[in-house]
Amino acid sequence: MNNIRVIFLLVIFLLHAGFCVSCDSGGDNEPLDGDDKDGKDSDGSGDTDADTDTDSDADTDGDTDSDGDDFDECAEVTEVAGNNYQPVDILFVIDNSPSMEDEINEVRENMNRFSQQIGASGLDYHIVLISCLPGDCDKDQFFGICIDPPLGKTGGCDGAGPYDDTNPPAYLHISERVPSVKGLEWIIDFYPEWKDMIRTNSVVHFVAVSDDNEEYSASQFNSELLALDPNFAGYKFHGIFSYMSKEAACAISSTEPCCEFAAPDGEGKIYKDLVQMTGGVSSDLCLQEFDPVFDEFASSVIQSAELSCEWVIPDPGEDEVLDPHKVNVEFVDAQGDSHFIGHVDSKDMCDQVQHGWYYDDESDPTMIYVCPQTCDWIQEDEDAEMHIKFGCETEDAVIE
Repeated sequence: MNNIRVIFLLVIFLLHAGFCVSCDSGGDNEPLDGDDKDGKDSDGSGDTDADTDTDSDADTDGDTDSDGDDFDECAEVTEVAGNNYQPVDILFVIDNSPSMEDEINEVRENMNRFSQQIGASGLDYHIVLISCLPGDCDKDQFFGICIDPPLGKTGGCDGAGPYDDTNPPAYLHISERVPSVKGLEWIIDFYPEWKDMIRTNSVVHFVAVSDDNEEYSASQFNSELLALDPNFAGYKFHGIFSYMSKEAACAISSTEPCCEFAAPDGEGKIYKDLVQMTGGVSSDLCLQEFDPVFDEFASSVIQSAELSCEWVIPDPGEDEVLDPHKVNVEFVDAQGDSHFIGHVDSKDMCDQVQHGWYYDDESDPTMIYVCPQTCDWIQEDEDAEMHIKFGCETEDAVIE
């Protein structure tokens, strides 16, 4: 992950008796707003700011602002905020066919260790599981799966059922029987049930576990997924599947693992295509080594999360004033060069500027976001700084 530090620079207006940041320096402790009660500053001039020019600000450059046109002087107090990284949302689809009993048990035993590895890295995660619960598919001689706590709900897998391990907000179990060759189709078909678990700024991962192949092609799944939501672009696909078909494995040797564990036509060609297409992680189901690949899944998920290109506007606190029309953003790269980023009214305007930033709500902002191209830019520069400055009139981006 990048080590970009985010520094919030905030002008705090202290209104406590006896101290005023925005007061003159002439000794009468009156505000620099043209409202001196005596009509003069303590230096006897008529501009009420104790300097030697004739404008109403506190500098000597003859203009109408008080910063001498130096961007850095917009901030007088610095608050340092830690980085936030993109949340990660992971969807598992597990084949429930009768030949998958051992593999389902392996998945169940690894899910908590997997989620704990992600959580220990500090990432905010959501996990969705599409696969039937025990009791929902046993009658069809298919094998169900129920996830124990802490990922699953306490008591959700106890006794003889009914089972219910869904544990919001981090974990959702969609109990649907997943037959062989239908995993990708089920991801698409059950989108209405899992879409609310996917956040707009998250990195999305899909994990399939099956001893068979798929009816969908990789391109069909990819196109239908992106048609559901273009924000899925950049997703990663992972899988545990057979690297060989049963027929090919048995032709080599009866002791070849896939001769025992693969379905008759079980070479997972489609899963392999998706893993290669998206830069995901895979493992040969026939080896029955699930612990190492779940560790690889966790590492891939952790490494995929980059600096989140959004920042909460600090609460100015009691007796302090924060003017959203006096906010500016500056990017200082690793070489120390400063790059001013202008404001745009909304994300829709981002394609009209080279770089830009915008509020979540222009009328009542709580968050600052940078445009997608600007996000890509700053994420590529390790050890750089983002300065969010408060106190000077907001400068708009130049429309190209």
